[in-house]
Amino acid sequence: MTTPVIETTGLTKWYGRQRGVDDVAFSVAEGEAFGFLGPNGAGKTTTIRLLLGFLRPTAGDAHLFGRDAFREAAQLHKRVSYLGSDPGFLGELTGAEQLEYLGRLRKLRRRAWAPLAERLELDPSVRIKRLSRGNRQKIGVVAAFMGEEPLLVLDEPTSGLDPLMQREFLSLVAEVRSAGRTVFLSSHNLVEVERVCDRVAIIRDGRIVDVSSVAELMGAHWRSVNLVLDTPPAPDAFDLPNVEVVAMTGREVHLMVRGDVNALLARISSHRVVDVAITTPDVEDMFLRLYRGGGESRPAAMPGEVLA
Repeated sequence: MTTPVIETTGLTKWYGRQRGVDDVAFSVAEGEAFGFLGPNGAGKTTTIRLLLGFLRPTAGDAHLFGRDAFREAAQLHKRVSYLGSDPGFLGELTGAEQLEYLGRLRKLRRRAWAPLAERLELDPSVRIKRLSRGNRQKIGVVAAFMGEEPLLVLDEPTSGLDPLMQREFLSLVAEVRSAGRTVFLSSHNLVEVERVCDRVAIIRDGRIVDVSSVAELMGAHWRSVNLVLDTPPAPDAFDLPNVEVVAMTGREVHLMVRGDVNALLARISSHRVVDVAITTPDVEDMFLRLYRGGGESRPAAMPGEVLA
């Protein structure tokens, strides 16, 4: 049996009386894309700092490649490419100068960053202090992906990127995963994780509440479907397994569907559809279900998290 690339057991961090993370346990296999989902303040960044040896755990262990993440951090960092949620760079340098400097530190070939910069439509000639937040984030993405480290640890990596660049980022993740590298992707965006990850851990209030495959995660939760038809449907038109009719007002229909959607799609195709919108459940909705035990409940709004 191969050693997991990442493994934590009972990983705990307290800042005095304030909770960081508590009894976190999961493992990530070689070549796996592993999603780490949670709202702001859930403990994602604290967990990553423990994995990278930036923090000493209060209790428990974190191992990378079978080695202690805190005690052997300096050696392990040579095998890890890390992108933080708000990367800082030297503002007086141009993007090219900053990336070239980072490449030399990692002993990469000259201009290893250039193909990725072109792909992300990053102008490397502009001084970093003049760049927008989105373009500064592009520098971070290029820096993370331009090497060949076997493990990428990415903390909210698409923050600030526009939708087109977010799509390009997800393509990069899929490519490095196909090359056999391991990706640990922290996010609060379920759609982002769904597209590229094999498994997902959900963290809330510093504790892991669920670890499952993406298919299991999505199959267990509701999606919202809003239809506008050319004529009002019959009252029982959408009486189907795993489908709940929330409202039918004339030609407008609001449904909730869970699990296999093929029966619903077949039924929808028997009508003339003027418009359709399908909303993926957000991570807060899933937390509500997991914490309140409402396995059959529909998604509902949840108050925002405020812990740092």
